[in-house]
Amino acid sequence: MQFFIKKYKKENDINTKYEVIAELFSSRIGRVLDMPVLEIVPKEEGLMMKLLQKKSDGKSRNADKIKRALAFEEWLLNIDLKEEHVMVDNTNTAYIIDHGHSLSAWKPLYYVVEIINKPVTRFKLWSDMKSYNEGVEIVRSLDCEQTKILLKETANEVAHIFNLNNDEIEDFVKISSRILEYRKKNLHLLFTN
Repeated sequence: MQFFIKKYKKENDINTKYEVIAELFSSRIGRVLDMPVLEIVPKEEGLMMKLLQKKSDGKSRNADKIKRALAFEEWLLNIDLKEEHVMVDNTNTAYIIDHGHSLSAWKPLYYVVEIINKPVTRFKLWSDMKSYNEGVEIVRSLDCEQTKILLKETANEVAHIFNLNNDEIEDFVKISSRILEYRKKNLHLLFTN
């Protein structure tokens, strides 16, 4: 198996650090939920993951998981989900990649408030209402407190890589936890119209 290292951005902007937290957390919580996301391992130079080189056509061997994952992507507030972010490996198993614009990463608070009650994904993962609702139930199976613990652990791990201070960590965890709690309660309403 070949691996790819997504190098850390050089800019000294807080959002570049929040992006790494969002990537790692999305991978970890997604794997807990059996969502089609890659395992991501932080390294000194960047995030290591399985190398994927082919875009999915929606006919992967795990197409049902991909369709259910729309609820997961909406829950994460992933504003950057697009067709190019669904890739397949050499067994035609699809994975959703690039969760750096999830949670509160790259979003000013006024924008979060503006989009919190709306569908945000740009690509709907070939999903339908049945698959989406199955995904909603999977997300709802999560314990909010355990989710918050995983988010905080992930943020603290990234803090050691980038020397983030406690206030920067607490801000991200607090806002992102509230996003996750609110979206979890309201996921079933996003596509009712």
